[in-house]
Amino acid sequence: MRWASYYAIFLVVLETHAAVWECKLPGLFKECYDFYSRMARVQDTPAYSIQSRCINSYLWKTSFVRYHVSLSTSDINYIRSLQREMESKRRYKRYKRQAATPVAVRREFRTLSDAEREAFFNAVNAMKNDGRYDALANMHTGIALQSGHEGPGFLAWHREYLTAFETALRRVDPSVSLPYWDSSKDFVMDDPALTSFFSSALVGNGDGIVVNGPFAGWPARPDGQRLSRDIGVIGSLFTPEGLDLFLNDPTVNLTRQIVLGTNEMLANTLEGQHNNVHNWVGGDMSRLNTAAHDPVFFMYHAHVDYVWERFREKQIALGSANPEADYPIINSPLHQPDRAMDGFPNVTNLEGFSNRYTSELYTYANSPECADGCGGSRFLRCSTTINRCVALTAAEVGGTADTNQNPVVDMGDFQFFNTFNDPRTRFARSTEHTRHKRDNAYIQTLLPKYALNLSHKPTSLANPFTKYGFNNHKTTITHKPKYASKTAVIHGTTPVLERGRQNLFSLDGVCDVSRWAYIPVKIINERDVSGPSFNSPIIVRDQFIPGVDIYNPLVYTALRPLFYQTRGQVVAKFPTCKNVNSGVKKVYIRSDGLTYDGHFKEHAVMDERQPISETTAYVAVKHPKLGPGKAILTAYDSSGRVCEPKCLIPGSYPPSYRTCSGVINISNLPPKMYGDDYGQAVRSQWNFVPGGCPSQQRSPIYLVFYCSPSVQWPWKKCLT
Repeated sequence: MRWASYYAIFLVVLETHAAVWECKLPGLFKECYDFYSRMARVQDTPAYSIQSRCINSYLWKTSFVRYHVSLSTSDINYIRSLQREMESKRRYKRYKRQAATPVAVRREFRTLSDAEREAFFNAVNAMKNDGRYDALANMHTGIALQSGHEGPGFLAWHREYLTAFETALRRVDPSVSLPYWDSSKDFVMDDPALTSFFSSALVGNGDGIVVNGPFAGWPARPDGQRLSRDIGVIGSLFTPEGLDLFLNDPTVNLTRQIVLGTNEMLANTLEGQHNNVHNWVGGDMSRLNTAAHDPVFFMYHAHVDYVWERFREKQIALGSANPEADYPIINSPLHQPDRAMDGFPNVTNLEGFSNRYTSELYTYANSPECADGCGGSRFLRCSTTINRCVALTAAEVGGTADTNQNPVVDMGDFQFFNTFNDPRTRFARSTEHTRHKRDNAYIQTLLPKYALNLSHKPTSLANPFTKYGFNNHKTTITHKPKYASKTAVIHGTTPVLERGRQNLFSLDGVCDVSRWAYIPVKIINERDVSGPSFNSPIIVRDQFIPGVDIYNPLVYTALRPLFYQTRGQVVAKFPTCKNVNSGVKKVYIRSDGLTYDGHFKEHAVMDERQPISETTAYVAVKHPKLGPGKAILTAYDSSGRVCEPKCLIPGSYPPSYRTCSGVINISNLPPKMYGDDYGQAVRSQWNFVPGGCPSQQRSPIYLVFYCSPSVQWPWKKCLT
């Protein structure tokens, strides 16, 4: 009974002075959730597309309360000089005949010749080395995130922004134009995450820190941490059907339709579809204040601008509107037509709709099609089945798709091996990529090779990444042309299920894992009976019952009433999402600081065959030793289904939970409900007995995420 007394004391303390406690959903979140929940249906729009949009919207609208990067005087003067150069080109119509450099022609990135592609890479790296790239990337922060998003200013501001970036490129090399990345060519692949676009042959890998390609080792952000991506986890690339809406549908012919949505639907806005690609690329691209630090940002946004330009040409052809005057008026002072653009004070939002951009500064070559041989690109092929150009995989282009990228990190006597090479840590692949089973005896021979040396404590945990340059804020980037040399082995991107997680531990501009604390979070996953079935047929009297999955809860009288209510009710998924019939499922958990600048992401591995499965993950938040902090924790799967947060009811025993916002406060008040590091967080949940089996601690977990195929928005209860 002694432990029960201690537990009762714990609950009393928890009820009054908890280290973690719930906050109400902030008003800006409520407004955003409520607005888009009314605009969209669960059956039409993946919940995560709304949730991520509302998180980003809140973060940029409240950026002044957190650490943020400010442009230096020299950066501002540099950007103004670019603007003066752009203005001189726009003002004098005879400039094209007088200038030595021709108008830029923007082409799909994969149709460039090897020499043209290398010239672009070299120009970008030259800008990176002299700080000009970072100056431009840091413009995509602060007030510009508000005036350049969620309205018609999105189209105008980014057009001016891309023009400034291209002007800077052409100062380095007048022959270079800004290429665009048409991601719909990758969408139509069997597995877009294996595209050669994200390989060492083109822009570098997409699975964690970028370690190959032209931007390898880039200190991408102001805190000096390395450029990172996480492609294919969530979101979607541009779909051919989505593009057809803007490019060819004659009923979609007004800017209001592509800004506010056809039939007022979020999924039908150009910005809404554009958000999905940011999420699909992941890493730095998934957060607005770091997105422009990945050069893929500019290539991707050039394609968004390409789509807008072709839409404007459609308007002229149909006679539906004058593109220069078709500026929708919305209820936002930041998006009024006569308001000056943030960062570009000499240009108004309406002037960003001028035809002078594409008549005097640049033009677009058409996206490659089968009719033109896919632009002669060796990275694309024509699929006669769908009559579309399809991106090739890294393996198809040449070499291997195995990364073998990350070095072993020396931390004193410890050695941590990367999960790409360790056969013990690989998840099952999808049915198309099922690996051969290894003989158990053979695996046993491999284990000593990968065994960790735990006999000594680490001699030092300070700056363990020094020899890899991970603590250097200034790095000289060199990129040597390869087109004249022998073709190297091409390294691609690891499939999603085999991929680990890479967090850079940046908090308020400082990268240091000791500034973070870990809290345990439980994930409970309910099987979607409308989802995939598994190749596990029932056998009755020596006979297989075809089409019946032994794990399906609808087969059993005891479970059928609990699951039948969701049968046939299909919630929306991202178009890129494909069923993976291995039984392995990842649920992703992220924390975003609301009173501090910090982002952390983790995943939990679930068995989606089971009616109910659960596991515990450990998520990082700002350490209370740096002062109290507030964060929002969210969970979702790759299809875009969002899990419902549930908070511990104080004083309940056994522990009970109720729906909550997922917004938490964390402080150093007792009882301590976090770990100073990952190890402490794990120990808080498990008793380790020498020579015995570990057992779970009785201390309850504060936050639980319930992942169910619900047909209502997971935040609905928090809006009342």
